[in-house]
Amino acid sequence: MGNEVYKKLAHKQFTTINKKAYPILKHRADGVLDEVGKFVQSSTVPVDVIFFDLPGTVNSAGILKTLAGMHHIFTPIIADRVVMESTLVFTQVLNDVVRQQGETSIQSVNLFWNQVDGREKSSLYRVYEELIGSLGIHLMHTRITDSKRFRKEGEADAKTVFRSTLLPADERLMKACRLDLFMDEFLRTVKL
Repeated sequence: MGNEVYKKLAHKQFTTINKKAYPILKHRADGVLDEVGKFVQSSTVPVDVIFFDLPGTVNSAGILKTLAGMHHIFTPIIADRVVMESTLVFTQVLNDVVRQQGETSIQSVNLFWNQVDGREKSSLYRVYEELIGSLGIHLMHTRITDSKRFRKEGEADAKTVFRSTLLPADERLMKACRLDLFMDEFLRTVKL
């Protein structure tokens, strides 16, 4: 964290809540569930929620087994034919193979629109949404919009936070891209 503003924000946050930052573990998909199990067992603090950020391909070793151990899966989609085809095939594999034929912990598989460009035709989204619905796949209602403003936070003099694993996103930026609405829907989905 080289930005002085971010350092001050992090210090203020962690002294205010009187807690350390949560741990971030890095591990390959195959074996990550065992590693997380060990972490939970050895943690001195109760673990309520665990988030996984996994590669977006089923070609990664152990990915299907790992996904079968998840409770809720959230997959971002964008209005691009190649991305949509890949995501829909991947989601169908999850639904048809993993959920219906094997032992699984999966309670929900959720697609959500990400990087939505307000200039794109809404009819394009409507066509994709009809296709997703016809396949019996759940699509979240909230669309996260795209903005070039988010990319400025990488600059040395940036004063707002948006894409951080440790600091909360700036409220104005959250509202601008509808992330606040997405998080409300996310929390309802996972029942937190």
